[in-house]
Amino acid sequence: MRPDLSVEVWGKRFKNPIIIASASPTKDADYMKRCVDSGAGGLISKTVTFEKYLHKYVSPRFTVLHKKGWPHAFSNYSAEFLATYTPDQWMKHLEESKKYCEEKGAVLIGSISGDTLENWARLARMVEEVGCDLIECNFGCPHPRDLGYKSGQELGSDPDAAVEVTKIVVNAVKIPVIIKLTAEAVDPVNVAKKVAAAGASGVTVHNRFPALDIDIETGRPLLHSSFAGVGGPWMRPIMLKWVAKVARAIDIPISATNGIWTWEDVVKSIMVGASTVQTCTAVMYSTKQYGIVKDFIEGLEKFMAAQGYNAIEELRGITLSQLKTWDAVDRESKYISQVDPEKCTGCKLCPNWCFFDAIAMVDKKAVINPKKCDGCGLCPALCPKDAITMEGPGHSYLGNFR
Repeated sequence: MRPDLSVEVWGKRFKNPIIIASASPTKDADYMKRCVDSGAGGLISKTVTFEKYLHKYVSPRFTVLHKKGWPHAFSNYSAEFLATYTPDQWMKHLEESKKYCEEKGAVLIGSISGDTLENWARLARMVEEVGCDLIECNFGCPHPRDLGYKSGQELGSDPDAAVEVTKIVVNAVKIPVIIKLTAEAVDPVNVAKKVAAAGASGVTVHNRFPALDIDIETGRPLLHSSFAGVGGPWMRPIMLKWVAKVARAIDIPISATNGIWTWEDVVKSIMVGASTVQTCTAVMYSTKQYGIVKDFIEGLEKFMAAQGYNAIEELRGITLSQLKTWDAVDRESKYISQVDPEKCTGCKLCPNWCFFDAIAMVDKKAVINPKKCDGCGLCPALCPKDAITMEGPGHSYLGNFR
């Protein structure tokens, strides 16, 4: 029997936990239909706002940092703003998208960002009236405004302001409200607790980081000569940490986002407590565009079948009970590195990584002195041929190095 990938959350049935996040892939009705056709369980529309500066984009607005590491370890550095339409224009796109979502069995989530308290409520009512199933409040947009009021990550970094806006939006509508958090200069767990108490039905953990990179020939900031947002596959461990911490602190659904690049990342997000998993960078920066969603779904399904999981709920949160407190971690077990001479090519790199003088080259092969080896794990983690393993009382949990 095939595993059931569906999830029941926020009073809605998602046919699978994959949601395409609010960004270029959901920039208008046509592209939102492409999200639905990708097979994703849901999508979050581009964030709508009354703020005119965010309607007009800069050019260029996307670049890649650490390009030599693409497609495995890179940074997407960008200055894309919010929906390019006025709220009235945008409602037509949402209305058209909602009809398509209903036909294809996908969930439509409307994203909003107010420039006044009144406009937060106004936008919430507008997206509810056109039929959106849920609302995501964008408290995480990484672009600072400097316009005299708080929005995006500046709003999300102020717990009291976040609570105030949450209450206003929740009281303005009947559909569930999700708060998209930031991890910039704030404890996301504290904010999550407060917005949950204020009536939020869920949280998204978490948006990209505000950042700055420059051209060293001139010193000019890249792209639009201001701060931008940065993210990429490297964000996965950071995101997993905060999802786990939030999951242990509150009892409302979590949508995980940032660092999602492979189906394994989807699995890990669910294991630390996420009910749904949002993707954007993988759609925009991979070679498959929307086709990557199929890879996520098929990979998740095959993994669950191979591991004997029948439903997402059996997988969700299994990591949380295995997280130990600092005082309870194992400090007694000892692992020793060992070299497989058949795999060792004699590259001579590993002695440079050993700070215990335990590795020597003998007959052009690395040899590790078990009496000197501290079992730190650095040499097996870095060996380019995976010729070094760790032996000890159990599995060493170094990861799969991906």
